[in-house]
Amino acid sequence: MARRSSPPILPEAPVDLIAVAVSGCEVLLAWNECGTGGLGFRIERSDGNGPACLYSEIGGVGPHVAAFRDGSVKPRTIYSYRVHAWNAYGKSSPSDVIVVTVPRSGTEQPGD
Repeated sequence: MARRSSPPILPEAPVDLIAVAVSGCEVLLAWNECGTGGLGFRIERSDGNGPACLYSEIGGVGPHVAAFRDGSVKPRTIYSYRVHAWNAYGKSSPSDVIVVTVPRSGTEQPGD
């Protein structure tokens, strides 16, 4: 009798992604994990927003960690973020996109 293997199951996409710009030097991200079986999350960022955005992976976190700090942002810049869960079979579809504008940094003078 031949044994059938189960089809690969990708993890579910994270939900409820939020982003908060903290001063002009970092963005904090948080989301909710859906389902089980994921090995972690991969965070992607794009400069700007809109359908033509090109995303690059900027980091990752382990399983059951639902937050990330992006300390590589520039003041007065718009960023779009999305998050994927991943496991041994690949990555989930992306979370919804969240757009955040990083404010002027505290060290910039008005009018800079």
